[in-house]
Amino acid sequence: MSNFITVDVNDKSVNKYLFYKNFYINRKFSASKKIIEKINHYLWWFQKQQLRKSFFIFKNNIPIFISTCDYVSFKKYKIIYSGLISCTPETNLFDLLKSIKIQNDYLNGKKNHYCIISIDKNNKVLMKHWKYFGYKPLLSSLDFFEFCKQEFNIKLNYNLYYKKI
Repeated sequence: MSNFITVDVNDKSVNKYLFYKNFYINRKFSASKKIIEKINHYLWWFQKQQLRKSFFIFKNNIPIFISTCDYVSFKKYKIIYSGLISCTPETNLFDLLKSIKIQNDYLNGKKNHYCIISIDKNNKVLMKHWKYFGYKPLLSSLDFFEFCKQEFNIKLNYNLYYKKI
């Protein structure tokens, strides 16, 4: 049976984080498709990474994903923007779904927050699975819709989903 564990991302992870972030599979479904240059990554890391909670998800002592959670506030809302970064050039559905479950177990402990995810409309797998993890479409009528689109740089080819924790 597979053994899954999580390990917090720390400053020693800066180069591995960039290496994984630049995988094609991650850029393919990211807002920016460009390879991230080291200097830009380092600037972001030391200015913004501390605002993000990230942890590796290991399967049998091999990193398979990085879970990311950006914490922001808007009016009366506490918002977590959550994502996954693959640590392998290709992933399998079981590992992806197991990693989403691990990430959701972490998120479900963050009471009184709205968790936001964005999914590229071309990502056929995730477009079919968001509802199984308790998410609903984030509609433009909700008070924080426009804030999330701007704050998290959400492009037109992405759908936004949320759940109240």
